[in-house]
Amino acid sequence: MKKESIILAVIMVLGLMVIGATWVVKQASQAQKSAIPTLNKVPSFLAISHLNQPFTDKDFIGRITILDFMFTQCTGPCPIMSSNMKKLYDQYANVEHVQFVSITVDPTNDDIETLAAYADAHEVFDDRWHFLRAENPKVAELSQNGFKLYAKELPVGHAIKFVLIDERGNIRQYYDGLEEASIAILRSNINQLVKDLNP
Repeated sequence: MKKESIILAVIMVLGLMVIGATWVVKQASQAQKSAIPTLNKVPSFLAISHLNQPFTDKDFIGRITILDFMFTQCTGPCPIMSSNMKKLYDQYANVEHVQFVSITVDPTNDDIETLAAYADAHEVFDDRWHFLRAENPKVAELSQNGFKLYAKELPVGHAIKFVLIDERGNIRQYYDGLEEASIAILRSNINQLVKDLNP
């Protein structure tokens, strides 16, 4: 009888340990999830993609999005940013819920044909990376007032940030589009949002 009591006690202790471990893992997961702040909602807007299709804020819903502002004739940070975006685009090739959006800050020169050629140059042949244009001054307003990014003296005075947007259309965080360390954090946060979307 005494032996049975000891066995029962051991089983109870092991059970409590499993429950405790499960709780700790769950709390850690919740803490990691909440570590990515929710900053703002994406603004309402209408743009045209390089595929000559309309693109609005509704197209963020249901997908995790990485967004930036750029222009095709940029000889400064844009080529590096687009290269870094391309790396992410390739790394998430098999993750259907992740998409990429680049909005030109030079719509005068970046017409649909130019954006389509830019997409081809970056080997974008699907709908996972959208290159968008909206007329001036709407693009400046979209950047500065909508996405809360620097947008003075466009096209050269544009922000060099990558913006992480969740599947509900919430702006979650900003990252330096030129720095690998910042992009590594972005990658980790994308992975977390993907995990939250597909628990």
